Amino acid sequence: MTQCSHLSTLSSTISKTEDTMQTQCFAKWHEGSKDYAYRDGTILQYGDGWKLLGNVILLNPGSAKPLRFEKANDTFEKNYPYFADDGEYYPFSVDPLMRSLVGLFKQKFPDGGVIRIYNLFNLVQPKSGKALEVFAKAPDREWMTTPMEKVDFHDAPVIVATGGSVHAHPKLEDRLRLYIAKVPADKLYAIVRTGDKTFAVQKAEPNDNGLVESYHPSFACHYGNKTVWGNDTVV
Repeated sequence: MTQCSHLSTLSSTISKTEDTMQTQCFAKWHEGSKDYAYRDGTILQYGDGWKLLGNVILLNPGSAKPLRFEKANDTFEKNYPYFADDGEYYPFSVDPLMRSLVGLFKQKFPDGGVIRIYNLFNLVQPKSGKALEVFAKAPDREWMTTPMEKVDFHDAPVIVATGGSVHAHPKLEDRLRLYIAKVPADKLYAIVRTGDKTFAVQKAEPNDNGLVESYHPSFACHYGNKTVWGNDTVV
């Protein structure tokens, strides 16, 4: 079987599996001025597992919204004992980007587990260009970023997937450096290009500027592109 045929078959299998395997999303929600909203501490859980499979660093939250304003802390804290945070968590819808991440993790962890999402900034806006405009005007707005003392990767792999937009503002680069500084060297990964239409999760090292270059899943998992796990991913 050729690599292209294998990727096509794998993609079809993932789509069929996702149709029958439930994905849950929990997160914190804050509403600010000018109709701005912020989502923080996003947790994705699929299948039967509750083991933390990995952390993913993205740019900002997309279109997922609270399903209802009913605290869900008890639902996942009993299954997710190593999780500790303050604030109220609510059940959320699962947006297309989240489904792409779940599809990626299912390749390596078909039985399920937990994916933790961190963002460089927490403004809810699926259009990254507009989100970056708002961030540039008020990067220090309340709830815009997650306090670093609340960032805990729990010794699980960390995948950088912010894309090139991290370079849109110096404070975004600074945020990524802070995240990277908390990651053990053997746990740091990134989504990188491996071919014309292929991408992979591979081991990463900070460059001379202390940053990790990456591709965002909204590109690497769409537009005919395929993303797989590299051979050097040990999790």
